[in-house]
Amino acid sequence: MHKAYNVQSILKQGVQIEAIAAYGNQVILGTRSGQLIMYAVETQTGVDMRMFNNNFSKKPIAQMEVVSPENLLFVLTDNMIHVCDISRIENNFEFIHKSLDTKGCTLFTMDVDTRKSTTGEVATFIRIGCAIKRRLVFFFWKKDQLASLQLAIELIDVPKAMCWVNQLVCVGYKNEYVLYDISSNPPTMYKLILTSSTISQEPNICLMRNNMLGISKENYLMHIDLAQYKSKDGCADGGMNNKTTLTPWTSPLLGLVWDEPFAVGRIKNAVEVRSLVGKDTLVQSIPELRNTRFLVRSDKGTIFAAASTELWCIRLVDIPTQREELLQQKKFQLAIELTEISDEKASDKAQTVRSIHMLYAKELFTNKEFAAAMKEFEKAAIDPYDVIRLFPSLVPEPKTTADAAIPTSSVPKLEDHELENAYVALIEFLAQARQREVVKLLDTKGNTNFLLEIIDTTLLKCYLKTNDALVAPLLRLNQCHLEESEKMLKKNNKLSELIILYNGKGKHKKALTLLKEQANIEGSVLQGLKRTITYLQALGVDNLPLIFEFADWVLAENPEEGLTIFTDELIAVEKLPRAKVLDFLVSKHKTLVIPYLEHVIDEWGDTNTLRHNALLKQYSEQVQRLLAQQAEGKEVPELPHLRAKMTKMLVESQYYSPDHVLEHFPTTVLLEERAIILGRLKKHDKVLAIYIQVLGDVEKAKNYAEANYEQDKEVFNILLQIILNPVPQPPYEGVAMHPEFLRPNKEVALHLLNTYTVKIDPTRILEYLPDDIYMHELKNYFETVVRMQMAESHQRQIMRGLLQAEAARLEAAIEQEKSKSFEMNESTVCPECKKRFANQTAFVRYPDGQIVHLSCYDRVMSSTQQ
Repeated sequence: MHKAYNVQSILKQGVQIEAIAAYGNQVILGTRSGQLIMYAVETQTGVDMRMFNNNFSKKPIAQMEVVSPENLLFVLTDNMIHVCDISRIENNFEFIHKSLDTKGCTLFTMDVDTRKSTTGEVATFIRIGCAIKRRLVFFFWKKDQLASLQLAIELIDVPKAMCWVNQLVCVGYKNEYVLYDISSNPPTMYKLILTSSTISQEPNICLMRNNMLGISKENYLMHIDLAQYKSKDGCADGGMNNKTTLTPWTSPLLGLVWDEPFAVGRIKNAVEVRSLVGKDTLVQSIPELRNTRFLVRSDKGTIFAAASTELWCIRLVDIPTQREELLQQKKFQLAIELTEISDEKASDKAQTVRSIHMLYAKELFTNKEFAAAMKEFEKAAIDPYDVIRLFPSLVPEPKTTADAAIPTSSVPKLEDHELENAYVALIEFLAQARQREVVKLLDTKGNTNFLLEIIDTTLLKCYLKTNDALVAPLLRLNQCHLEESEKMLKKNNKLSELIILYNGKGKHKKALTLLKEQANIEGSVLQGLKRTITYLQALGVDNLPLIFEFADWVLAENPEEGLTIFTDELIAVEKLPRAKVLDFLVSKHKTLVIPYLEHVIDEWGDTNTLRHNALLKQYSEQVQRLLAQQAEGKEVPELPHLRAKMTKMLVESQYYSPDHVLEHFPTTVLLEERAIILGRLKKHDKVLAIYIQVLGDVEKAKNYAEANYEQDKEVFNILLQIILNPVPQPPYEGVAMHPEFLRPNKEVALHLLNTYTVKIDPTRILEYLPDDIYMHELKNYFETVVRMQMAESHQRQIMRGLLQAEAARLEAAIEQEKSKSFEMNESTVCPECKKRFANQTAFVRYPDGQIVHLSCYDRVMSSTQQ
């Protein structure tokens, strides 16, 4: 214990005190005979009576409350609320108002709210709740009188104590406490606790810090968090829960006031001062106040106590004196609370609080209360490195402790379970410190932070000792010291995490080398190719040489899986420069060129001409190689599929260069594919020569001619010329001529003439007809040609007649319009602008005969178009 308050005796023998109220250094007594007395109590000059009203009431004063901002005193006497003015000493409690509506009141509670408007004006709102028999009736102070709030609550008993906090009213009955929420309609009731289960005890209610409610139960002060009693959809829980705490007292409480940070309570034969923090809550016992009946707080650090005929003033001992005594007793929490409410300068106060947190943290750490110690270190805003130095095994480099904020000589030796608990507490501390350092790093837009590096490296060591599952997430943030972290991970055989470290630090070659070394080691966490492939896929274009260097062995070991380094559906992979990848594959892994180009073109829709050319070149070379093998008698089952893909691309692709691709197709084989390329070049004679003279495929020749007829009307004439007038030499050296087309093929020619009559020019084809063809064989062709020519001639005659008739009609219409006349004179007025026409004025005549100025016409037309 220590001395928190000094006691000053004010009156020893005087009037019979029945009620007491106070504000500032003023105390007001209400007597049994109805008197009101005000004393001013000064520390230096003593006691001075300021006001005395001997005839305020003929009945005892039952209760009083002061509203100091408005200089009002609310008095309960004769079961009615009276209000008087205490602003002027000479008026001796000038009477203002007596509320007849409060008749029968036995107890009242008040809610005083001082608000500041946007204009700077301060207004005080006063509400009062009166217990009238078994009803709680609410009023508010307006224009020097109490007006009804039109709100009343039916109570379950006559109340013995009441306290109003915002929209909650706590009522203490003889046997229990009940809370009413008056913000809901109707008010919601929450039953709290019984006043006592073993003894007969009057209820006590007091408002404490942060809207906490203090209520007495037997030998305990219970702290009720009012935040839990907020109605949500008409539902709320009442009673004790995890937000309810207890403070023990020597005996049941008879009265209670709150003076931050102390609860001052009357018990049998003494007044006790208790703190709400720490294990030993008793701060001071004041036995000389054993006969008190009343306790009331007037101002910070000032409490008045009264017995039936005696009066005392209880004043807080100056805080620096208390703090010194508390630090000697190692009551750090209470010292901090007192410092925070002191009147010291803000900067001095903050420094003092920080130093106390440091002392408290050191004490807790010495007592092996690690979690609590770390919370105090956090409050003290200590340098995280100073906390790390409490753990010699975690310090990156040995350093002297002469300048340490915490002398490590006082640090206890930790082993086994204690050490693990210490690490867990340190992890939580460092995690919060890390967040602050990251914010600083972002604010300064930097990329290095020495303290953050120490924090992350220490966290890594702690995780390896306590929970290695957290190592990988930490390393992905990666501010760890490379060499030290590398050594720790290798020591603990954390190879997978080591890869993450290398990656975060940009040491990709180290990571890839380790992956290569571990790929074929049985049982290794890095065994196989998958990790290497994934790593290479994520490197991106900036590390292209490194990708090629380490992709080489992967592709050699498993070409199909390794090719995903360049073809997987990832943004980083798709953005790799395809020309350079293609060059790499051509030079090192030529068998993968076709799969790569197929993926790039078919899956990614690449339209680059060079890559389309390259794929067709690869197709051609591969097909020629397979054809050579087939000629040697080997089985080549993949040939048809590969050739079909090549043909499909030649037909469908619009992005290859035909003249460039043609260079890679020989003139002795792959003539059908060559014909497709020549078709792109519109070399119809060469294409049709291949189809007819070499392949003997009339259908393909016909299809080709049909496809190109709209662009070139001569294509069917060329086809017939090739069929009817074959050249003696094949189109390419070393290629055999088709036997059916060594000489003119009359049957095919006649079929074409009869099928495509309208597409074949008779004047061009007659010179190619062989001498041995009979006229009757050409009968159908010529009849069709003649009918077509006659139909075209007849059509032309009809069109000529129609056009002549239309021309005659238009000429007649023009003459009719020319015959129309109208008169304009000096009196003619424009209907648009209402002005006359001057000489040489341009005008427009409407079909209805109206005449307007040309400018008016233009204006009207412009507005119409808009």
